[in-house]
Amino acid sequence: MAIKWQLSMLSLLTHALLLLTASSQTINGDDLSALMSFKSLIRNDPRGVLSSWDAIGNGTNMTAPVFCQWTGVTCNDRQYPSRVTTLNLRDAGLTGTISQQLGNLTHLHVLDLSANSLDGDIPTSLGGCPKLRSLNFSRNHLSGTIPADLGKLSKLAVFDIGHNNLTCDIPKSLSNLTTLTKFIVERNFIHGQDLSWMGNLTTLTHFVLEGNSFTGNIPETFGKMVKLIYFSVQDNHLEGHVPLSIFNISSIRFFDLGFNRLSGSLPLDVGVKLPRINRFNTLANHFEGIIPPTFSNASALESLLLRGNNYHGIIPREIGIHGNLKVFSLGDNALQATRPSDWEFFISLTNCSSLRFLDIGKNNLVGAMPINIANLSNELSWIDLGGNQIIGTIPEDLWKFNKLTSVNLSYNLFTGTLPPDIGGLPRLNSFYISHNRIDGKIPQSLGNITQLSYLSLSNNFLDGSIPTSLGNFTKLEVMDLSCNSLTGQIPQEILAITSLTRRLNLSNNALIGSIPTQIGLLNSLVKMDMSMNKLSGGIPEAIGSCVQLSSLNFQGNLLQGQIPKSLNNLRSLQILDLSKNSLEGRIPEFLANFTFLTNLNLSFNKLSGPVPNTGIFRNVTIVLLLGNKMLCGGPPYMQFPSCSYEDSDQASVHRLHVLIFCIVGTLISSMCCMTAYCFIKRKMKLNVVDNENLFLNETNERISYAELQAATNSFSPANLIGSGSFGHVYIGNLIIDQNLVPVAIKVLNLSQRGASRSFLTECDALRRIRHRKLVKVITVCSGSDQNGDEFKALVLEFICNGTLDEWLHANTTAVRRSYTRINLMKRLHIALDVADALEYLHHHIVPPIVHCDIKPSNILLDDDLVAHVTDFGLARIMNIAEPFKESSSFVIKGTIGYVAPEYGSGSQVSMDGDIYSYGVLLLEMFTGRRPTDNFNYGTTSLVDYPTCGPAQCRRPPHANAQRQLPLLPLPAASEPQSVLLPRLRHVHQQAQQVAPPLSPVISEGRDVEDADPNLPGFFKNPSHLSDDEIGEDRSPLAAEPDGFLGDDEGDNAPSESDIATELDDLDSA
Repeated sequence: MAIKWQLSMLSLLTHALLLLTASSQTINGDDLSALMSFKSLIRNDPRGVLSSWDAIGNGTNMTAPVFCQWTGVTCNDRQYPSRVTTLNLRDAGLTGTISQQLGNLTHLHVLDLSANSLDGDIPTSLGGCPKLRSLNFSRNHLSGTIPADLGKLSKLAVFDIGHNNLTCDIPKSLSNLTTLTKFIVERNFIHGQDLSWMGNLTTLTHFVLEGNSFTGNIPETFGKMVKLIYFSVQDNHLEGHVPLSIFNISSIRFFDLGFNRLSGSLPLDVGVKLPRINRFNTLANHFEGIIPPTFSNASALESLLLRGNNYHGIIPREIGIHGNLKVFSLGDNALQATRPSDWEFFISLTNCSSLRFLDIGKNNLVGAMPINIANLSNELSWIDLGGNQIIGTIPEDLWKFNKLTSVNLSYNLFTGTLPPDIGGLPRLNSFYISHNRIDGKIPQSLGNITQLSYLSLSNNFLDGSIPTSLGNFTKLEVMDLSCNSLTGQIPQEILAITSLTRRLNLSNNALIGSIPTQIGLLNSLVKMDMSMNKLSGGIPEAIGSCVQLSSLNFQGNLLQGQIPKSLNNLRSLQILDLSKNSLEGRIPEFLANFTFLTNLNLSFNKLSGPVPNTGIFRNVTIVLLLGNKMLCGGPPYMQFPSCSYEDSDQASVHRLHVLIFCIVGTLISSMCCMTAYCFIKRKMKLNVVDNENLFLNETNERISYAELQAATNSFSPANLIGSGSFGHVYIGNLIIDQNLVPVAIKVLNLSQRGASRSFLTECDALRRIRHRKLVKVITVCSGSDQNGDEFKALVLEFICNGTLDEWLHANTTAVRRSYTRINLMKRLHIALDVADALEYLHHHIVPPIVHCDIKPSNILLDDDLVAHVTDFGLARIMNIAEPFKESSSFVIKGTIGYVAPEYGSGSQVSMDGDIYSYGVLLLEMFTGRRPTDNFNYGTTSLVDYPTCGPAQCRRPPHANAQRQLPLLPLPAASEPQSVLLPRLRHVHQQAQQVAPPLSPVISEGRDVEDADPNLPGFFKNPSHLSDDEIGEDRSPLAAEPDGFLGDDEGDNAPSESDIATELDDLDSA
C-alpha cells in the first residue's frame, strides 16, 4: 500500500514538473517573440548591436540564459529569473520603429532606447508593463501623441521623452503616476494650456517642459512639488506672474523660466528662500523691479541669467561675494551706473575665480571702466559691455585674458587706438568694437587670430590701409570695416577668404583702385557692400560666381564700363544698387526676370538705349533710373522719351521688309504662325513671372536657402512629413517675430515636369487669398541651393493635427485610438469649414479661383479640429468675362475619384468641378469609404451609393459577403434621430450631383437655420447632448442605422440652398 502511494505521488510530481516547464517555456517564448519583433522593425543597425540577437531554430527550445545574454538584455527578476527585466540599447545608432510587442515584456523594469534614430509612435502596449520603473525614449525622432495608457504604470519613476517630434497635449491620465521622480518632455512640439493637474506629481525632483508650445499661466499647484531640484519651463509661451509658492521650494537648485512672456518682480528674499540655488534663469521675459540683493546669500549660485527683461536700479555691490559665480548675464535691461560707487559690483566679481561669462551690455551704465577689471578671473572667455555709455580708453589689461572667445565693446564712447599686440588672443571668435571713437590703424597682428568668425570695426575713426594679414582668416563669416577713413586698395587677400558667407561691408571709406577679380572666390557670400568709396574701373565679370548674393551694393564709386552679363547668374538677388557711378551701355534685358528683386537702383549713371518694358520694370516701387539722360522707352510711369533710330537703321529695316515680302507665301504664313506662337508664350511667361513677383511683394520678408536648411536639419528625412506631386513637405522651426515657430516647408522637385508651373500657380493663387479656413503662407524662398542649382520653396503655417484623410482612414490600432474624437458633429463642422473656404474662393475674390483638387488629404485640421484647405498647385484663376472657362489651356489634372467626370471628356474648368469634389468629400466623410474602394453592395461607386435602396446598401448581394458598408455612428436618442437621419440621407443624395455655384451654401443656409419650423430643440441647443448621444465613444466603423440611406425620393437636381439648409441645420446640433 505504501509503495502504491509513493508511486502515485511520484507520478503527480512528475506531471506538475512537466506543466511548470511547459508554462516556463511559453512565458520565455513571449519574451523572445517580443524581442524578435523589436529586431524585425529595426531598419539599420550600423554598429551591429543586435548581431547577437539570433534565435535558434523556431525559438520554442530557446533557453533562458541565451536571450538573457543578448546585448542590452538583462534577466534579473528574483521570482522569475528567466524573464526580461531590462532592455537598454542607449546610443546604439539604431534606425527603425518601436514594436508594439514590447508590451508583452510584463516583467520589464527598465526600458532605455534613448539617443538613437527611432521614429514612429510610442507603443500604447507599454501600458501593460506594470513593473516598469524607468522609460527613456529621449533623443530620437518619435512623433504622434503620448499614449494615455502610460498612466497605468503605477510604479514608474523616470519618464523621459525629450528631444523628439511629438505634437500633442499631455494626457491627464499621467497624473496617476504618483511615484514619478523625473518628468522630462523637453524639445518637442507639445502644447496645452491647463497644466494645473501636474501639481499632483508631488514626488518629482526633475520637472522639465522646456522647448515646447505650452501657453497660459504657471499654476499655483506647482508649489506642491516640494521635492523639486530641477525646474525648467523655459522656451514656451507662458505668461503672467510666477506663483510665490514656487519660490518657497527650498530644494530647487536649477530654476529656468527663460524665453517666455512672464512678468512681475522677483521676491526680494529670493536668495534666502532658495538657499541651494545653482542656476537662476529669467532670460528674455518681461520681469521688472530691482535685482534682489539677497542673491548674495545664495552661496551655491554659479549662473545668474537675467538678460532681456526690464530690471532697473543698480547692480547689487556684493552679488559675487561668495566667489562661485561662473556665468553673470544682466544685459539688455535698464540697470544704471551713474556714480563711481555704482560700479563697485566689480569688486565682488573679482572674488569669482571661475567667472567665464560677463554680460552687462545694453544697459545705462555711464562713466569710466573700473581699473580692477584686471583682477577678474583668468578663466574669462566672454565679455559684453556693448550698448552703454562707457568712456575712456579700452583697458590694456583686457587683452591679457588669453581664453577670451567673444569681446563686445560696441556702442560706447571708447577712445584711443587698438593695441599692436591684440593678436595674442588665439581663441577669439567674435570681436565687436563698432560705434565708438577708436582711431589709428588696424594692427597687422589682428590677422593672427585665425579662429575669428565675426569682426566688426565699423563706425570709428580708423585710417590707413586694410592690412593684408586679414587674409589669414580661415573661419571668418562676417567682416564689417564700414564707416571709417580707410584708404588704399582692397587687398586681394581679403577677397580670397572663402569662409565669408554672411556679410562683407567695406562701405563709406576712401578706398581706391579697381575691384580685384578674386571677388569671384566669394561664392558663398550673401551680402556685399562696397558703396561710397572711390573705386574705379569696371565691375569684374567674376562677380557672376557669387551665386548666393542676395544684396550687392556698389553705389557712389567711380565705376565705368557696362553692367556685366555675368550678373545674370545672381538669381537670388533682392537688392542691387549700382547708382552714382559712370556705367555705360544698355540696361541688360535679363534684369527684367530677376523676380526676387525688391530694390534695383541704377540711377545717376550714363546708361543709354531702351528701358526694358517687362518683368520688374513694370513695378514703380522697385526700379530707380533717375539721372540717366540717354535712356528711352520703358513703362509710361518712367516718363522717358520714345526711342528714335537713325536713317541708316530705318533703311535697313525697309530693305528687310522688302526682302520678307518677297518670300514665298507659305513661308510667310509659317513665320507668322511661329511669331504669333512665340508672342503668346512670351506674354504668358511674363504674366506668370509678374504674378510670382506680386505674390512675393505681398508676403513677409523672404528667407534664404541656408535658413531653411538650418530649420530642417539639412532637410533631414526625420523632418519629412509629406510628399506631393511636385515635391516634399518638411517640418521646421523658424524665428518669426522673435518666437521660435514650427512651420511647414514645401520644397519643389524642379526636375519634375510642371513643378515650376505648379509653384507659380500656387504663388498666383496664394497672393490673392486671405481667409481663416485656408492655410496661411508665411514667406517663400526662390534662389539657389548650396550647389548653385535652382531652388524654390513655400513656407506655410504648420497645422499640427494632420490631414482629414488620416482621421478618416487611420490604418493602425494606435492611430485609430488617437482619432476617436472625430464624431458626427465634428465632421459636420469640418464639412462647413470646407464650404466656407470654397465659397470664399468662388465668390469673394476677383477673379475667382477654382481649387481643382478638393480631397481629404488636402484638408488640414488644427488643434480645435478646424479645417484648413491647402495645396493650390492645380488651382485655376477664372476669366472674369467668362467665369465658367479656365484661364489657361494646359491639361487638367486632379485626383481619381474626386475629379469631375466631365473633365475627362475635355470640358472647361468651372466651379462646378469643385462642387462635385466637395460632394464626394461629404460622402467619404459620412460613409468612411474612399471613392476608389471596391463596392460589392449593389452599387458600382461611392457616388452612386446614396441612390440605392436599403436592401441593396445594407445587405450583401451574396451569401458569403458578411461586411456592411461602414458608416459614422449617429445619435441614439429616438426623436433627434428621426429628424437627423432623413436630413443626412438628403444631403448624401444631393452631394452626388454637380451643383450650381456655391454662394448660398453658407449665407443662405445660416439665414434659414432659425426659420425652419421643423427643426426641434435637439438641434437648437447642443449643450443638451452628452458624449454618448453624439457618438463620442462609439466605433467609427459601426453599420448605418435603418433609414439612413433609404429609397430615392426624386430625380430633381438639388439647389445649393437646399444643401446649405441641410448642413447648417445639422451643424446646429
